[in-house]
Amino acid sequence: MTMDRRNFFGLGAAAALAGVTAARAQPAQNPGASTGPAKLGTKPASNTGERLDARSKEPPAASDAMAAYAVQTRFTDIDAKTLEKAKHRVLDLIGCAIGGAPAEGNAALVAVTADAGGRAEASVIGYPVRGPIAQVAMTNAVISRSYDFEVMTVVVGDQQVASHHSPTTCMTALAYAEHTRASGKDFLSALIVGDDIAARLLAASGLDFYQGWDGAPVYSALAATAIAARFLGMTPLQTRDAFGITVDQVAGTVQNIWDGATNWKLQQGLVARNAVLSANLAKGGWTGLIDPLLAPYGFFSQYTAGCERPALLTEGLGKSFYAEEYFKPYPACAATHATIEAALALVADNKIDTSQVEKIVIGVPERSLSVFVSKPFEARRSPHCDANFSHQFMVANVLLHGSVRQEHYAPEAIRSPAITALIAKSSLEGLRQPGVSAAITVTMRDGRVFRADHKGLPSRNPRVQPTSYAEHVAKFRQQVAFSNYVQPAVADEIIARVARLEEERNMADFVALVTRTHLPQG
Repeated sequence: MTMDRRNFFGLGAAAALAGVTAARAQPAQNPGASTGPAKLGTKPASNTGERLDARSKEPPAASDAMAAYAVQTRFTDIDAKTLEKAKHRVLDLIGCAIGGAPAEGNAALVAVTADAGGRAEASVIGYPVRGPIAQVAMTNAVISRSYDFEVMTVVVGDQQVASHHSPTTCMTALAYAEHTRASGKDFLSALIVGDDIAARLLAASGLDFYQGWDGAPVYSALAATAIAARFLGMTPLQTRDAFGITVDQVAGTVQNIWDGATNWKLQQGLVARNAVLSANLAKGGWTGLIDPLLAPYGFFSQYTAGCERPALLTEGLGKSFYAEEYFKPYPACAATHATIEAALALVADNKIDTSQVEKIVIGVPERSLSVFVSKPFEARRSPHCDANFSHQFMVANVLLHGSVRQEHYAPEAIRSPAITALIAKSSLEGLRQPGVSAAITVTMRDGRVFRADHKGLPSRNPRVQPTSYAEHVAKFRQQVAFSNYVQPAVADEIIARVARLEEERNMADFVALVTRTHLPQG
């Protein structure tokens, strides 16, 4: 069955995919809804018999507006609520980088960064390594994505769409801010603008998973380019050229998730590195696509199902700032969060001896059975990837441990006999009950049956109960404790300084605090 993501969300199965629903009203009720019959940014027909002219059309209004916005927005344009949310994202991403530093593959990635050499412009989090902005932005973005624990899901008006761009935007901005010794205000301004651009691009189109593209790099690419352009002091025209150069480098497939490969998180960093290259080339005089966004073979036509809501690209630009708002309470693909919470409810209400389990049935909305988190579980060469994106693993893990934590992704934990036995007894089935986003049924050997249903969205979805500041801090401390290389006193200082980040005069000093200590080497 083929199904685009826009219809998937609209059909109510979204709670099982990212635990977040687009919850889109009819187009006429959405901000920036298009009213015409055709979507912009779709490929031109090649069989009309007419001579094809695929040149960008002048003027490229949306691309020009977004390029100007990227480099001309001032800190004073940003409202207090937007600023507060940005600081929460920064704390979340720094925590995810500290906690993510020891994750699978990161030491090898850092070694590649160190071996590449170059100017020591910025610092890797968790390791005693410095390098060029592009390499460090890439490396830190991957590190902070490592446990899939970071803030996600853009909120734009009445829409929520699953997303993963904060590792790229935050770590690109942080690398530049360290190198340029920028103020906290300049760092936050760049981050907020970049996050807003990513959110608008995604909300204007949506991504069809069945096209194979992964939204994490696709929608992060231009956002990171905007951040680079700001720090390089580029003109709007140079920025548009940089956008055009970046479009030629967008990539990232979900095949790595299906195949359980380590590089599921690499593309989060590659777009940061490529954005730096694009900006530097444009600054040096290179030209790019004239209309990066809406050209016949531009961003929307190549990487999305088309720009369904083009007005969202410019409506309220510089006045309304959008970003990711679902702060994950579990280090796992958000598509499993409703399932995790159903399992947590089951173990909270019942004493289940896992050695006596006969059968486990995991119910998810029927349409989500074709999504990668529903693939049969097997621990392959990168067991963390396989476990992170698996309903079966999450349910077995919660039944066994009563939680989902980073330490549960150690290879020996994933391949433990107890987990393996429970997964072997589990299966997935489609749910058709309206409003039920997950259901766990456990049958015991003695015939007893335990069941827990999860209705609606996950507990910390911003539409249900936004994460409190106390919860942000608790999550940060938990990551520090897990990685065990940042002292509690340093963690306290990081928390305090992020809370007043706009007062930082030199972000290099702040980064020096974050990178003061590192994982044991050797």
